[in-house]
Amino acid sequence: MSAQSFNGWTRTGMDLNLLLPLGVLLEERNVSSAAIRLNVSQPTASSFLAKLRRYFDDPLLVREGNIYTLSPLAMRLKEELPTALRSLEQIMRAQSEFSPSTSDHEFTILATDYASWRVGTRLLPWLESLAPSIRIRFDHVLPSHVDGAPDSLKDVDGMLLPHGYLAQQPHVDVLLDEWTCMVASDNPHLGEHPSPEELLAMPWIMTISGRGAFTPAARQLQIAGVDPVVSTITPNFFVIPSLIEGSSRVALMPMALARRAVRTTGRLRLVDPPIPLAALSEAFWWHRDREHEPAHRWFRQQLELACAPLLAAPSKQ
Repeated sequence: MSAQSFNGWTRTGMDLNLLLPLGVLLEERNVSSAAIRLNVSQPTASSFLAKLRRYFDDPLLVREGNIYTLSPLAMRLKEELPTALRSLEQIMRAQSEFSPSTSDHEFTILATDYASWRVGTRLLPWLESLAPSIRIRFDHVLPSHVDGAPDSLKDVDGMLLPHGYLAQQPHVDVLLDEWTCMVASDNPHLGEHPSPEELLAMPWIMTISGRGAFTPAARQLQIAGVDPVVSTITPNFFVIPSLIEGSSRVALMPMALARRAVRTTGRLRLVDPPIPLAALSEAFWWHRDREHEPAHRWFRQQLELACAPLLAAPSKQ
């Protein structure tokens, strides 16, 4: 739009929220009709007109008998306003677009160490070429974050958490895994295939994960009336193998992490849990306020694509 377009248009102080009422008032040439189209009261529509008249220093709508006609300036405004609105829409759309190849945006995710590992090892390589300057920040999820949801989600981009802790929040599934029990290879109290009774006689390590509850696997034990003797509680999955080595302790572990620990240490082994357990199903949860943010929407799409292999049957991952 040129600086000469409708006298005074380029002056500062124009409330852009008045552009839509301006267009409707110029089309209807009637405050009552404009109020109906704008879904506002007649006094509100009249206040719009008064503000526009003050800004342009022009009556805009001129009474002639029982009708209003457009002033010469209003006629020019009506002619040029559609082009101005389209230009403004393009500007606003351009400002809201997200350019991953040039952005240095930081995405903050609350997660357990296990979820950070599983998702991070898929997501970070995926983003390297698409968005080389983007930063991913993994902060440890605390019980207070889960207890405080959905409000706690307002300050971060999302939370990696199993199903069963949050309800009625937008999410996308990111991984499936099986549960297994980990014991020391030299545990003198357990044979190659220990019975449920033998396992439950051992001291157990548990991990806390929100709402004052244990992991979904431990919750399943509780529901089934299986009550292990808990000797140790830790929020970190990755320390559990070192707490089991050379001891009689037992822990429930996600299969992928447990297999990694067995390969790495050579001093651990896996045995079946005392009861069959449903698979671990983790999702990325976010606050509804972020639903339409361009950067967040792009991030969710990339997260879903990067983690698709983690949703295959755990035995095939």
